[in-house]
Amino acid sequence: MIKPKGIIGLLGAAILLAGCGDEQEGEDQEAAAQEANSEDSVEEGDREDWPDELRFADTGVEGMEELQREFEPFQEELEETIGVDIEFFAVTDRTIGSTAMEYDQVDVLLAGPSEYAQVKSVVPDAELLAGIERGEYHAAFIVHEDSDIESLADVEGHSIAMKDAGSTSGHVGPSEMLIDEGMDVDEDVDIQLLDEARFDAFLNRDVEVMATGIKDYHEMVEEHGDDDFRLIAEGETLPNDVFVASPELPDDLIEHMRESMLENDEALLDSILVTGENDKYVDGTFAEAHDEDYDSMRNAYEELGLDLSED
Repeated sequence: MIKPKGIIGLLGAAILLAGCGDEQEGEDQEAAAQEANSEDSVEEGDREDWPDELRFADTGVEGMEELQREFEPFQEELEETIGVDIEFFAVTDRTIGSTAMEYDQVDVLLAGPSEYAQVKSVVPDAELLAGIERGEYHAAFIVHEDSDIESLADVEGHSIAMKDAGSTSGHVGPSEMLIDEGMDVDEDVDIQLLDEARFDAFLNRDVEVMATGIKDYHEMVEEHGDDDFRLIAEGETLPNDVFVASPELPDDLIEHMRESMLENDEALLDSILVTGENDKYVDGTFAEAHDEDYDSMRNAYEELGLDLSED
């Protein structure tokens, strides 16, 4: 039998232990709150040298109106993803992006493989953020069904419609294919850089061959039928389009953007596609980007005798 004095002692001990537990819990909560506040302070401190906004351009989109039409949803999604406001910077052609980054007029570029090689040549410390791997991304040579041109070797001596200077799938890629075939692109063929007019020139038979991205061929077949055209050559898969950051940005901001974009890839890609103006990215995916993946572009420029640092 426990005596009353003993019972009182046990109750006192229990109360004391409960009090100690409450005290310890309170101390743990206070420590956790202090740690959280400390992390918030560090994060705010880390952001002190971040710009209030980032200037964004797409090297393949000319003019502010076009940029807004194609990328306004992406602008909003990227702002939410990285926590920094995004301002559009319009370019007048695909070569201006490297100059704009060189003179600190733009912070983030979305560039094709050819343009990235140029940017890296002009701004060696430019940083890769993330790539967009495009479905069916390679060059193709197309002729009319009744053409006597059967292979890439037969193209010699004929006229070829291509896109604009520096286009990866519409100029650099197909030109490299001709060089690999042993041709002098200045002497053995008549290359005409016609941009969007290349379609009419080919359909009207003002040129005998069109060299462009494979998706252009599929669109022509869809519109005109598959009895009118033939593929005579297809190139290898081209490197990914890529987001590039200016080296003038803080290192921690660049790393934050890189991680955030890859973690929120689906939402960002959806925001690019929602306008219906960027179908080239349908079936695309965000991917890690590596500088060596673009050596083929550098080699192509060298084979073409073009200087990457020139714009």
